[in-house]
Amino acid sequence: MRHIVKPLLRHRMMPLLVVLQVALACAIACNALFLLQQKLVPLLTPDGVGQPQQLVVAWNLAPRGQPWPVSTLRQTAAELRAIPGVTVVSLAGSWPMETMAQMTGTVLADGRDGKADAVIYIGDHLRSTLDLKLVAGRDFSAAEDVVVYKNIGIDDDGPTIITRALANRLFPDGHALGKVIRIGDQADAGRRTVVGVVAHLMRNKFSQDNRDDIDYSMLFPGTPSNWPVPMFGVRVRSAAEVASVLKAVKATVQRELGSNMIQGIDPAYETYGDMRQRMLAQPRAAVWLLSGVSLIVLLVALVGIMGMTSYWVQQRTRQIGIRRALGAKRSDILHHIQWENLMVMSAGILLGMVLAYAVNLWLMRHYELTRLPWQYLPLGAVLMLALGQLAVLSPALRAAKVPPVVATRSV
Repeated sequence: MRHIVKPLLRHRMMPLLVVLQVALACAIACNALFLLQQKLVPLLTPDGVGQPQQLVVAWNLAPRGQPWPVSTLRQTAAELRAIPGVTVVSLAGSWPMETMAQMTGTVLADGRDGKADAVIYIGDHLRSTLDLKLVAGRDFSAAEDVVVYKNIGIDDDGPTIITRALANRLFPDGHALGKVIRIGDQADAGRRTVVGVVAHLMRNKFSQDNRDDIDYSMLFPGTPSNWPVPMFGVRVRSAAEVASVLKAVKATVQRELGSNMIQGIDPAYETYGDMRQRMLAQPRAAVWLLSGVSLIVLLVALVGIMGMTSYWVQQRTRQIGIRRALGAKRSDILHHIQWENLMVMSAGILLGMVLAYAVNLWLMRHYELTRLPWQYLPLGAVLMLALGQLAVLSPALRAAKVPPVVATRSV
């Protein structure tokens, strides 16, 4: 490798410029790819809710003074069920895609090592209203759905339905039905028996980290008492009836609860599909932005490396011609330039990895991002190496095609 390294050391400016450009591109690419993966998680993860445009949600129902009495909320739910075209209604304490009310906790497989951070949804008729696909077990019974919790249901024993992802996390052997889940690290924490498993249900806060636990969700039957922000989910029979049902839901809620709502806080009425589009608008815009930034950075790096390599090859036309005259084949010239590019790129990538980690530390401090996983460093390295070889291919091929006599007369 001596005959490759010596020319680089004699003319340091050009390789140094390539090294700096590669380092900067590598640092930006690693962090951009990491952020892009974070924003893609909620877009690519199925939320589990069936026929989202046929599910009407009434939320932001803030009472004036004390929380709504359970009897008042159940009376409102009964009036909503009487609306023509409505098949099922759920009175819930929290809802997927709605972040005003969130219930999360550490759950453990009782007597096992399984542990996860899961979101908890409490409400009656939740599975049928959300139209979640039941892959094992059963739905909650009518007796289980009428329970009223004084402590949000977390400290009470009872049944639960969990997602398949959470079941696999807590019970890797694949046998979750009938098993007990402890809600919290304390030995005397409430326990729940798994009676059903659904395919998917996304948690209602997914903008932090890369959310490996985005599909860790649990359903509790019943109704929470003393809950300040309840919400109603109304499943509509057909898409043609959604508009009329939405209007009727608004009128019913205003009639039953409107006089006791806080003035200045307007209740919200929309389909779950519209709610999902609204909540995913920000990560979707971030994906386009990060994709554009990554593409621009890689294109600039590609053009820059190609331009500087072309200039570097042009400056050494005479040396290339002499090597050809002494018997070097075209493949020798091509491989020489490729190896030279590989060495320069490797130096830039090593510097870029350090810079990528430093940029990530800065982002962690100022924007509360998580630490850059080490897997993104070799991913960025492979990407930059492939980009470097692609960039150097054209000037290397041009140099290899120059006849020896033309190369020696060009000086």
